[in-house]
Amino acid sequence: MKIRVFLFVFTVLCAFTIFSPNTFAQDYTILGLPEGAKDRIGKGGISEVQYSSDGTRLAVASSIGIWIYDAQTGKELNLLIGQVKSVAFSPDGKTIASGSLDDTIRLWDTKTGKHLRTLTGHTGFGNTGLAYNVSFSPDGNILASGSLDGTIHLWVVKDGTHLSKITGPKSWVQRVSFSPDGNTLAGGSVDGTIRLWDVRNGTLLRTFTGHTRTVNSVAFNPDGTTLASGSADGTVLLWELTSPE
Repeated sequence: MKIRVFLFVFTVLCAFTIFSPNTFAQDYTILGLPEGAKDRIGKGGISEVQYSSDGTRLAVASSIGIWIYDAQTGKELNLLIGQVKSVAFSPDGKTIASGSLDDTIRLWDTKTGKHLRTLTGHTGFGNTGLAYNVSFSPDGNILASGSLDGTIHLWVVKDGTHLSKITGPKSWVQRVSFSPDGNTLAGGSVDGTIRLWDVRNGTLLRTFTGHTRTVNSVAFNPDGTTLASGSADGTVLLWELTSPE
């Protein structure tokens, strides 16, 4: 008798699990839908993922927008619509910057998802003006954006003022990153080189060569004495910035 009761309860629970509405899945399928649309299938191709500084939120740049997740539960919190290639949280976690396929950079309020302002200045033929990557300075006051046309733009985050344009290599600037003191900007390029610029005047400080393919990522260590670079050639190189070598 006990076995029959157990089997009955087990069967009912299985049926409930299979046929009950999946409210978690339904939440994200209706986030940010345009008027008249009933549902969304898929979440778009992912190009970048970034944690907020406090580790509570996760921003995922996709071909349909920026998905904001609760980092602890994995629940979708918001969807910021747009064709996004890159994304970055400000150091205080209050602002999200995104580089878009329409050559613009947009700033968003992390908590509300409100669009704050649009930064324009990247230009080029076809996709060459694409704002391919974005990075905040350590104090959150300046935003750097690298482009497929080989240039880097610097912006004042508070009001969107265009500070300067750094002429980089002729090949795509794949990734940009500020040094911990905010005075140096590193850029990794499709030509396999890494360049360091002075943020204050745009002067090229050094050029590193060693990778044989695209440099996909660059990052300073916490004290700013070492730079790491990852490449499509399958290697990660460490550069000693206090040495002339």
